[in-house]
Amino acid sequence: MYTIVDLEATGGKFNEESIIEIAIYRFDGVSITDQFISLVNPEKEIHPYVEKLTGISSRMLKTAPRFHEIAKRVIEITSNTVLVAHNAQFDYRILQLEFKRLGFDFSMKSICTVILSQELLPDQQSYKLGRLSRSLGIPIKDRHRASGDAIATVELFKILLEKDINHEIIKKSIVEFPGEKMDNIFKEVIENLKENTGVFYIYNEKRELIYIDFSKDIKNKLIRLFTSKKFIPKYVQNNFKTLNVHPTGNVHIAIIKSLQEINSLKPKINNNIDPKIFSKISKPSIIDKNSDFVIIFSGKRDSDKSFILFKNSILKGYGYFQLYNNINSEKKINSRLVKVDSSKRVKNYVYRLISEKRYKKLVNLKEIYKFSNIE
Repeated sequence: MYTIVDLEATGGKFNEESIIEIAIYRFDGVSITDQFISLVNPEKEIHPYVEKLTGISSRMLKTAPRFHEIAKRVIEITSNTVLVAHNAQFDYRILQLEFKRLGFDFSMKSICTVILSQELLPDQQSYKLGRLSRSLGIPIKDRHRASGDAIATVELFKILLEKDINHEIIKKSIVEFPGEKMDNIFKEVIENLKENTGVFYIYNEKRELIYIDFSKDIKNKLIRLFTSKKFIPKYVQNNFKTLNVHPTGNVHIAIIKSLQEINSLKPKINNNIDPKIFSKISKPSIIDKNSDFVIIFSGKRDSDKSFILFKNSILKGYGYFQLYNNINSEKKINSRLVKVDSSKRVKNYVYRLISEKRYKKLVNLKEIYKFSNIE
């Protein structure tokens, strides 16, 4: 038995949101057997973006029940079921947040239809609910309203159930929350880790990449990942087979590399990197003043250094060197360069590094090229 859930929330700061609308459909795999739909008074303002997106205003919610008044009904309709949602990480987190405010620990087995669709419908151009529904011929009434989106998710889930002929993929995609403990396989992986700062890649038993992340302390990050009860970590734990680590020597190169590879390799799921680290920032004036330069960081070993290259005031990529005569000509520096697509995220992160002077040295290429005859 499943309960298909969709929530609309106030928006605002992470983990300070509140539900403004909820729709739950109890589903036996063939038909809907029960339902609960309600607006919810969040007792706080709605973010203007959310109001515009959903059409739900604070005025509409003044007479709506507060969450504590509907909590019992939510428990009743979801009992002994698996929670199903499109982007379940969001809906599950918001439900946990609301119950936590009431002093209760909310925990359910869960399935994310985004992840499931990527597995069972691999050739889709987009996995956003609206575009995916149009592609599959699923009608959506009241898009960005809880009931309309939840009904569309019911129809999507029916298709996914049919596609999973042996019921193996759906079974593997159920995320369980048994508690914070670490299995022996994870302990062994962590104990064998040698590199501590860099990017790590997690694969499932089919050798498919399911997760990319970075850390300046990979061992600690993996301990948190392998013991967490949150949705994405539990999915990683359930599907883990192997781990690869790429050392970077410093966290700045690790962040740039992970942002680049999440975009290009497209793992099945990924943790939300703190948006503060690449929030919008103006281009530092020092970039235009220097035009062609490198910023220098520590490298993978004590004898190494890493660099980020700008040419004509444009971010080009990063690389490693030991001595300046390794990069004292355009040919040499290009041979060591790992090119990056200067997406807004990557660019904003590097701009922030420069603005806050979080590098060891900034060197104009003219100064380096002066010694191009040194070998």
